[in-house]
Amino acid sequence: MHKPAWQSPDTYNAGSASKAVDGNTSDHNVGDMCAHTAMGTPSNPAWWRVDLEAKYSITGIKIYNRNQTGKQKMYTFA
Repeated sequence: MHKPAWQSPDTYNAGSASKAVDGNTSDHNVGDMCAHTAMGTPSNPAWWRVDLEAKYSITGIKIYNRNQTGKQKMYTFA
């Protein structure tokens, strides 16, 4: 956690990429606690990345989604 992170398109200043690695797993985006990108397009898809700053053996990744409007955006990520 607390590693450098980036996202694009980043038009929601309050939902910066760093909020995805701050340790807060709340599913409520009250006070803009979640990372948030703008909707991507086929020619400019939305993305998010983190620099782990070292080599790790990764056995799994857990993604927490907000439990408010917009949760349907994650349905394609099974």
